[in-house]
Amino acid sequence: MNYFERALDNALSIRIANNLLEQVLSGELRPGDQVVESIYAEQYETSRSPVREAIYLLATEGIIERVPRKGAFIKGYTLDDMKDLLDVRNHLEMLAAERLENPSKEKGTLKEMKAVLTKMTKTKSYTEYTHLNYQFHFLIFKLSNSPVLNDMYSKIALPLLRIQVIHFSNNEIIEKSIIEHTKIYECLKNDDLDQLKSILRKHTEDVIFSVRNKQL
Repeated sequence: MNYFERALDNALSIRIANNLLEQVLSGELRPGDQVVESIYAEQYETSRSPVREAIYLLATEGIIERVPRKGAFIKGYTLDDMKDLLDVRNHLEMLAAERLENPSKEKGTLKEMKAVLTKMTKTKSYTEYTHLNYQFHFLIFKLSNSPVLNDMYSKIALPLLRIQVIHFSNNEIIEKSIIEHTKIYECLKNDDLDQLKSILRKHTEDVIFSVRNKQL
């Protein structure tokens, strides 16, 4: 999935940024690992400029931390950081849910959501599941018809992916997640907004619990 087209017009920089992101989500790059421009420039057979742009983009998105006179490093998150990010997402989703009136009438978006849900039930990759989870929740914001909420959710997307890829590395959690997402879809299809809010709150609590003792 490409998260960067909105931010950069350089195709190679976008590709490098996406590939670095996937290395982070897969665990190939860990918190504290240094991202060396010359190594990636050689790997992609390019100058350092596109690599530098990719690093800059990932830094603005909260994935890489640039340390003066030392270089660029994969950023880690404390438990408090994770709670804050998840609380922000939960509050944004609650705002989106408050703006929903008759989501059952939004047939096109619900069809998109059903298609994503189907992919979630079929994938064997927890990193792919994490991307699909983001897409699913983004559609809740789309149903709210609020460009502001859509934009705010997009801005915390990548740090959330970092957290949730840990959460979804357990197959039992994925099975439980599929059940919950199915319930969310049914709530939207049936205009059951009170139940929807209840499930969304529990959703956030479960993610915090599952990553509590894991280092990001």
